[in-house]
Amino acid sequence: MLTAKVCVEFQDDWTEKLRQHNVFGEFLASTFQNRHYIGLMTLKTDDFDATLEIIKSHDDIESVDVLERFAADGSSRTAGTLFLRGTLSQFSPLQTLMYEGYLPIGSTKLENGCECFDLLLENQEDLSDVTDILGEFGPVHLERVSQDFKREITPSTTEWHELLASIPDRQRELLTLALEHGYFEIPRQVTLEELADHMDITKTTASNHLRKAEQQLMSFLIEYVNLAADS
Repeated sequence: MLTAKVCVEFQDDWTEKLRQHNVFGEFLASTFQNRHYIGLMTLKTDDFDATLEIIKSHDDIESVDVLERFAADGSSRTAGTLFLRGTLSQFSPLQTLMYEGYLPIGSTKLENGCECFDLLLENQEDLSDVTDILGEFGPVHLERVSQDFKREITPSTTEWHELLASIPDRQRELLTLALEHGYFEIPRQVTLEELADHMDITKTTASNHLRKAEQQLMSFLIEYVNLAADS
């Protein structure tokens, strides 16, 4: 078995035209029924309004709803989540791969004007076949090939976001302080009482904050630690 990241420039499609605005995107979910298409995607772009106009103006796109829009990582780039509806005038690269029996691992990504797929393949012959299939849509770029496939057990982006957003500010501040001052080192570089004094709280309150945060983090992580050990 081998894994490969294969990218294709879907020529004359809106995905290709996004190259001019340095767009990175990811299709979180999509579904097809006959020629009708519904998709949910996230993106980061240098020009959100111009990117949105490219998508909306394409003949295959019927409607685009902006679910959220925000500054990306404190930079000048803008991120957002879009809900797309359309009627496809031709089969897409993803549809064609699936029709030919090649099911991508994870989501389709948009990088540098290309649609990129992570694929689990039997051998080099399958890789050659995939390249030929995608070559019908435009130039194909082979980004990565790995001979050894190892199943990765990792939380989803949504799960990470829900966990991190659920930790209260005071617990987060105390965890940060404890880590910075060596509370988790062996031997400890700071006592719980010293951390409590720094936070202007009692030692008991500090202990409760740390225990609750640790319990929440460990309850989340231990499932994936055990899955990875069994894989």
